[in-house]
Amino acid sequence: MKLKKLTIIAALSVLAGTTGCTDFVEPGKDNVLTREDVIANPVLAEGILLKAYDNLPTTLNYTEVAVDDAHSNNISNGYMLAALGAWRSTSDPFSQWRNYTQIAYINYFLDRIVDDVKWSYTSKWRAEHFPNRLKGEAYALRAYHHSLILQAHAGRSSSGELLGVPYMDHFISSKQEQDGLQRLPFTECVGKIEKDIERALQLLPDRYENAPTGTPDKEDYDAVYGSRNTNRISGLAMKMLRARVRLLAASPAFNPANNTVLWEKAAESAAEVIDAFGGLSNLTPNRVVFYLDKSNKDILWREDYTNSSNLEKAQFPPSLNGSGRVSPSQNFVDAFPMKSGYPIDADGSGFDKRNPFEGRDPRLAQYVIYNGMVFKGSVINTVDHPSNGINRTEYSTCTGYYLRKFTNESVSLETGNVVPAIHFNTLMRFTEAFLIYAEAANEAWGPDGTGPNTYSARDVMAKLRETAGLDQPDSYLASITSPADMQRLIRNERRLELCFEQVRFWDVRRWLDYDAMNAPVRGTFDGGLTAVDVKERVFERYMIYGPIPNDDVVKGLIQNDGWN
Repeated sequence: MKLKKLTIIAALSVLAGTTGCTDFVEPGKDNVLTREDVIANPVLAEGILLKAYDNLPTTLNYTEVAVDDAHSNNISNGYMLAALGAWRSTSDPFSQWRNYTQIAYINYFLDRIVDDVKWSYTSKWRAEHFPNRLKGEAYALRAYHHSLILQAHAGRSSSGELLGVPYMDHFISSKQEQDGLQRLPFTECVGKIEKDIERALQLLPDRYENAPTGTPDKEDYDAVYGSRNTNRISGLAMKMLRARVRLLAASPAFNPANNTVLWEKAAESAAEVIDAFGGLSNLTPNRVVFYLDKSNKDILWREDYTNSSNLEKAQFPPSLNGSGRVSPSQNFVDAFPMKSGYPIDADGSGFDKRNPFEGRDPRLAQYVIYNGMVFKGSVINTVDHPSNGINRTEYSTCTGYYLRKFTNESVSLETGNVVPAIHFNTLMRFTEAFLIYAEAANEAWGPDGTGPNTYSARDVMAKLRETAGLDQPDSYLASITSPADMQRLIRNERRLELCFEQVRFWDVRRWLDYDAMNAPVRGTFDGGLTAVDVKERVFERYMIYGPIPNDDVVKGLIQNDGWN
């Protein structure tokens, strides 16, 4: 019996009151495994925790097609349909409520399994340390899944109260407990996430690394904390998560009084990650294309890699046998400055409307395929090519641009000669910590304040822009003096650096940026010379906060204001 994407009450019901574990493992028809069977087998016991690694977010969901960064030629794309007016509490493509299923596994593991298993019959050291690490992972994943639910579903009730979500910190074993679930105040929910983060940090290493030769119990240490566990959740991932959660809590949507202490806490948490990374000097240009190298030092946490061509099949232009599913917008292209660092609409930028891609920020060519670009040895014509031209076929761009980010140019989709390449889903990058710090430090201390650290928001922006390939010295950055102007720059850099990583949809909401929420998606029919509206976005103000699923509102949970 496999768990499905259920509401919170139903998901917990799968586990509540069961005496066996037939919902955690795949039993044979006449071989139902009991809890005792699982406890007797460490592999099966660990498998319960491993279920909590399901449903991790993927950068390939492309929520950007719901905001002003992109559109899709897939007319049934749920994110795009939501942006066109179909977002409902009964139909929510952005929902993270299904993560309660993983949390139920975690709580069952912590409350019913981990302490009753003999984790090693050959090593006392391993028998003691291995379950501690698993507990650390469990607390970490519980915090992580709750953070995703909180981001997507926290909001204001009709009475104006800022609410979080139900926080499941123990195994629910009765219908009475299920029926008593309620949403916690937002700040209390944040506090519970931070408590689980602290528990995890007591048990997890910052990084999974092998012990030096000659270390006592080296073989056991390497088995528990060594590099073979690299893609499991780590202490550093928890420090990054704490910075993320604190940034959310400090943001205008959740910090209406603009309490600067919250910004300071977010900055200090991000600084902890930056310092663990080695500081600003460790930022290098190759971070821009982190997705081409599974060992790129910018990657803090990723999933295992696969050898495939599915991503290219989805995003390559149709002349290369792709489906061109995500079309970056003119809005997004215009957000890239000139190589000089000046925005294209700034006085003295040197932007030439007749040659719109000349002299631009080098990241533009890494992330977007535009008219006239040479890609895989071919000149891509997005104007009047019979398949690549705008709106020519069902697989053609609908904005005049194709998405390049995350694709691997070495992949071939040639019929009869498909050549795949390594792909992996990156869950956290160190670059994000730099962006969190810059945003929070600017709000807390201004462009040049450092707080207890040795670097400012300006210092971080300077290093990010330098390693992105912008001209030095950075005269535009030097011209910025006010926190408001620095805020605009930081938000734009975040838009570019974290593009198509499922960030902007949530960013514009936590910033209360109603204009960005409803900015029409723009495109070009003439290769970037002229911009035209492609599609409106239809979001009401109450949609700053996502809905609670209707099924659980019916069962007693408070709905966010404005949702039916």
